[in-house]
Amino acid sequence: MQRQRRTGGSGEALCSVDRELARLATSQDGIVERRQLAELGLGAGAIDYRVRGGRLILLYRGVYAVGHEALTDRGRMRAALIAAGPSAALSHWTAAAVWKLIHSMPPFVEVTVTRRGPRTRKGLVVHSTRQPPDVRIVDSLPVTAPLRTLADLAASPDIERMCAEALVLKLVTQEELDAAGIIDADLIAPTRSRFERLFRATLRNAGLPSPITGYEIGPYKADFAWPAERVIVETDGWDAHGHRRAFEDDRARDAFLAANGWVVVRVTWRRLNQRPMLVMTQLAQTLAHRASTL
Repeated sequence: MQRQRRTGGSGEALCSVDRELARLATSQDGIVERRQLAELGLGAGAIDYRVRGGRLILLYRGVYAVGHEALTDRGRMRAALIAAGPSAALSHWTAAAVWKLIHSMPPFVEVTVTRRGPRTRKGLVVHSTRQPPDVRIVDSLPVTAPLRTLADLAASPDIERMCAEALVLKLVTQEELDAAGIIDADLIAPTRSRFERLFRATLRNAGLPSPITGYEIGPYKADFAWPAERVIVETDGWDAHGHRRAFEDDRARDAFLAANGWVVVRVTWRRLNQRPMLVMTQLAQTLAHRASTL
């Protein structure tokens, strides 16, 4: 009788409950609520017994991981949403990771609530708002919409890159970004043709020689090339270079070109917009140095 009081019933009944508990946890990314445990017939004593034995791990008040603490990102997000209450949506850096605006999930989960929620604590950051945010459902989880996510992160030094990434992924339009006033549109990398027009106009104003566009070198095409000086300008815009794979490809490209005697100068849209004469001065010095040494 003593064992039955501690564990909540006979061995056969316990096995049945634990099987149901395992199935439930599997369907919920390893997470269960205390309310659900009660619905399975587990009383306070039975729950505490499983917590002491490590079969339930308390994550937040009333929220448990089943069997182990090695949760997936989805498990961490689901646990945070349950803990924060029914009005909660994944937001800020967590939403940015869900929308693939950043490359990895942060070590904490951020949510936004419109009702009274739990306080921020280790692993969980809670933001409050009176006006319900625009929310989308992604893999059954509520997430602030891309435009709202960018607005929440507008003060971040990475906002330019994230806005450009959102444009690449077609999560937002340029018109939406302009209307929201999240970032100066002139700082976001434009289409390649617009970049090329501005670059050529800046070259002309600086009196520098005109390059060849799309010059083929081995398996690559250079954005702009001066073959006599063996100088290449690559225009780094997040419309073309915003993804990790593209970044790695760029590094391999640079290594190939350097091994074949080319100097690669990378020019970003922001630098070309904000400091055009500095860009041209440095490019002129590079061309002159190469002309004197080849």
